[in-house]
Amino acid sequence: MDLSTRFMKLSLPNPIIVSSSGLTADIDGVRKAVDAGAGAVVLKSLFEEDIAAGVERSRQNAVVSHPEAEAYMEQLGMLLEPDEYLTFVEDCAGSVDVPVIASLNCHSEKWWTDYAERIEKVGADAIELNLSPIALEQKISAADIENTLVSMVKLARKTVKLPLAVKIGQNYSALPHLVDRIRKAGADSLTLFNRYYKVDINIENIQFKSGNSLSAHEEFGPVLRWIGIISDLTELDISASTGVYNASDLIKVILAGGNAAQFCSVLYRDGMEVIPGVLEDLSAWMEKHEYSELSDFRSLLSLEDDKRNAFFQRLQYVKALKG
Repeated sequence: MDLSTRFMKLSLPNPIIVSSSGLTADIDGVRKAVDAGAGAVVLKSLFEEDIAAGVERSRQNAVVSHPEAEAYMEQLGMLLEPDEYLTFVEDCAGSVDVPVIASLNCHSEKWWTDYAERIEKVGADAIELNLSPIALEQKISAADIENTLVSMVKLARKTVKLPLAVKIGQNYSALPHLVDRIRKAGADSLTLFNRYYKVDINIENIQFKSGNSLSAHEEFGPVLRWIGIISDLTELDISASTGVYNASDLIKVILAGGNAAQFCSVLYRDGMEVIPGVLEDLSAWMEKHEYSELSDFRSLLSLEDDKRNAFFQRLQYVKALKG
């Protein structure tokens, strides 16, 4: 079976991407993912807060203009050295033979653009922009949030020539319209969806704590639905993220019109040996259904093929019809 696919204008030997996470936080983790058979890896994110804190550490005898960033990241145990991240990207790009995708996690238009340019220079094959602007004031409208997101994509495209993936959450009122704006802003692909870290509270010491960071298989449904809707409405390549656990999920993503799927939580739970099993099951399914390559069944069940049954559009209606 030919399992090759294209994502972000890149050629991948297969549609399995290991998602940005602690699994891809060092070169040993990246090598383990590739040795297991991953078609690409997204490196652990460099956070905007990391960059801001790093900038402040490098300023000697200067007034600290962003002190909360370093304190916040140290509290979460997430503080990275931005320059070390560049070395990490360079080492990974020179050590594996599949695409290495750097990741920038941003919530504003500050701090990170210089590092996008530097990431391009050290040999990354592409950049995934993990964008999460959020409204924390009443005066900020939904349109303001979308405009900020689109502006960040434009800024990234102006800064680098590398293929750009944009990873967003699902909490937007008109996703197809937003996706079209993202495409026009210069993105090459889309990752659906960003899974925000959960907030929790310790009621004994009255402090914040992190909630469960791993996705559940039950979270896959909205991902599949929106890939099915958007894939017929855009030229962007699409990868699934959140709730992808097995070969069946990967096959569904491709049937709905996706190009690849990002695996993460299941790899934390069951290890990298999940990857060769998924590839074997995918090949067996393709052989059973007499498909020789992924394009033979990509988009067979996307929005265009569902207008009569309305599974993607009117889920409650379909549920009522089926009792």
